[in-house]
Formats: sequence, structure tokens, C-alpha cells
Amino acid sequence: SYSFSKRNMTSRIIIKNKNTLNLLERFPRSKKYLLDNNKCKKLVIYGENLTSTIGYPPYTSIVRHMVDIPNYLMPMLVGLIISDSWLQINNAGNTRFSLKQSIDKIEYLFYCFTKLSHYCSNLPFITNTNLKNKQFKAIQFTTRSYPCFTYLHSIFYKENIKIVPLNLYELLTYEGLAHWIMCDGTKTYKGLTLQTQSFTVKEVVSIISILIYNFDLSCSLHIQRNQPTIYISSRSMIKLQPHILPYFCDSMKYKLFI
Repeated sequence: SYSFSKRNMTSRIIIKNKNTLNLLERFPRSKKYLLDNNKCKKLVIYGENLTSTIGYPPYTSIVRHMVDIPNYLMPMLVGLIISDSWLQINNAGNTRFSLKQSIDKIEYLFYCFTKLSHYCSNLPFITNTNLKNKQFKAIQFTTRSYPCFTYLHSIFYKENIKIVPLNLYELLTYEGLAHWIMCDGTKTYKGLTLQTQSFTVKEVVSIISILIYNFDLSCSLHIQRNQPTIYISSRSMIKLQPHILPYFCDSMKYKLFI
């Protein structure tokens, strides 16, 4: 389970002398985003009603602070942020999440996008990526900028450089590992290689210890072009597969041993 109770505490403070007002009365500028409903008193578990907000008008700062991330999305976000996605923080202290995949991974990108479309104002779009002086087509989606993503930025970034957080062993679950493998995993011989070249050797050693301690995997450190990668043995991948398979996009199952 996750414990993110400290994030966005300011958005949960009840203003004195206004605790009897509903949200529309407290935040009148947000009326165009919140439907006036004085009849329904049903309790709704946060997160189960997060529909797409594609095409909605620009949010006010108040609405941005009201938006949060339900716990069930955290494992996926952890796996994506530690691998291919990135977070960008603006001058106002709000942060947006972005994910880009090669065009042949379009099914996987939409697999993630549909889970996060509540936070997006636009559909995924095609981009050109320059790699070794060659142009490649890619597809990307980006969320709006929210304070709730700033909390994740504070965990996974130091001076705007992505790091392996000290509490990754608490954050990484089978679902998160599934997304990490879908993004950065490469089938190697009878095992799998996690492409961790963006991290230091010290950080990769820390990741290996987490994979051993949390998931009982047999892992080893390899150096490719002077950069560290992680090899997970075939026996460990076979043992791991039943735990991560429920979270795998169909088009990415070629990375497994099915």
C-alpha cells in the first residue's frame, strides 16, 4: 500500500469560517468545472470517477490544487517515471508528466494514456526524435501541470536530474516492475536486461538489492558501453512472470516467456 498523505496538504485544509460552504460557494471561479448538484449525497471513492478531461478549458489554479492522484495509479506511475517518462516543473511549482514511445509501441502508449487521460487536455501526438543523426517517429502524451505531480518530482528528481529514490523499495510493486520492464526491458538470451544506463553504478547496485529483497530475483550488474545495466536470470523471469503478467499490455508480452 502507499502512504502519500503528506502531499498537497494545503489543498485539504478547511478554511476557517467557510467549512459549512460547498465547493461551488468556496471557489466560485470553478463553477464551469463543477456541476451544481445539491441533491446527490452519495459517497464516491476517490479515483473511481476519474473520466477523461480531453478538451476541457484551461484550469484555474484552484482546480489544479484540487486534483490528486489515487493510490491505484501510483504503482504504474512509479514504474513509468523510473524508466521512460519524465516530469517537468514550471515556475509556478506545478509539474507535468510526459511519456514518449517509438511509433511501434503505440498500443502500449495508449494503454497508459487511457489510465491517465483524466489529467490530460490533449490526445497523444506524433513527434520526430533525432537519434544518432537519424530521424525516428515517436508518439507522446503530456498531462496538464499539477501540484500533485510536483510531489513525485520531489521524490524522483534532484536538481532536475532523475535519480533512484532512497525509498524505491517501498514504492516499487509488481505492477510498477511490469511497466518498468515494458518500457526498459530487453529480452536477452533466456533472461531480461533492464536498460538502466541513465543511472550511476551506485544507483544500479541499489536497484539490484531492491529486486533481490522485494522480489527474490537473481540479478547481476553488466556494463555496456561503459554504462550499467541489470540482467535478470531466466529462472527469475519465469518465477516473476505470473505476478507481472496481469499488468502487461498484449503488444508487450513478447518480452516475457509465455
